[in-house]
Amino acid sequence: MANQLRERHQGLKKKYRELIVSLHPRNRLNLAQLLRDSRERSKQLSEEVKELSQRLAEAQGDNKLLRMTIARQRLGDEEVGARHFQAYEREDLVQQLETAREQNEELEHSVKSLTDELQDVRAERNVFQEKAQRLNHEVNHILGGHECRILDVDALCMENRYLHERFKQLQEEVTMLKTNVMKYKSALESRKNSKTYGKANSSALTGVLSAKQVQELLLSEDHGCSLPVTSQSISDLKSLATALLETIHEKNLVIQHQRQTNKILGNRVGELEKKLKTLEVSGLWSLPGLCHTLFIFFVLRIENQRYSGPPGSQLNAPAVYIHKCCLKVA
Repeated sequence: MANQLRERHQGLKKKYRELIVSLHPRNRLNLAQLLRDSRERSKQLSEEVKELSQRLAEAQGDNKLLRMTIARQRLGDEEVGARHFQAYEREDLVQQLETAREQNEELEHSVKSLTDELQDVRAERNVFQEKAQRLNHEVNHILGGHECRILDVDALCMENRYLHERFKQLQEEVTMLKTNVMKYKSALESRKNSKTYGKANSSALTGVLSAKQVQELLLSEDHGCSLPVTSQSISDLKSLATALLETIHEKNLVIQHQRQTNKILGNRVGELEKKLKTLEVSGLWSLPGLCHTLFIFFVLRIENQRYSGPPGSQLNAPAVYIHKCCLKVA
């Protein structure tokens, strides 16, 4: 219908043009009137075209709805009509589709940028790996190492940190030993100067007592109940309490150093585990569970070792042994 109206409009326009050309100049006075009429007629025809196109759209929608109703009645499907959308719903869907397309384009751009960044990071990683290899070769050459076994800079740094912590701990142990030596010297001088008391009393006055001497002193004189309340007995008890406090302090220092040793060894084992995992990832090591086995071996070795020397030896011997084992593994 709309095509017929357009063809009719074009035919009228052509007819008016031919008529204007064939008119006598005197008859051309009504040309403006004819032009106005033709414009009005054209407006009317355009409105009719719009109205007919709207009716056509409504008819198509009714036809579609009728077809869906017939299909639902034939198939018995109640969800067939769910595929029919109104005009405003279609507009919303089109807007959502455009928004999704924009987001998709943004994501594609971000993926491209991230891919470029990943390539840059990989290139930097390769550069740093080559630089580390060159540094390893140079350090090996400077230290005069074997060509077949190249030193690792990370291993050297880790070993340096471990030795630095051990050096600090040894300095603290030396300070503690010096204080013990000074205390023993003062006890020896006081024992030489004391002449009026026996061996038990002199040992109590020195301030340095063994566990056996403390036990004998506490069990003597019927558990201390028959001690006379004199200035001498009070001073003996004060010296005994001082000696016990100093012994407790020494034991606390020993426990503290043992904790520091365990912490250092734990850090060492953790660094070795990280190094072995790195070697496993890079394909240079293929023994799963080795780190856990070494750690259990070290712990069992420490528990089975018995040392009867001074407090310093109890701390140093297991540490030195584990240090040698760690150096062999590294």
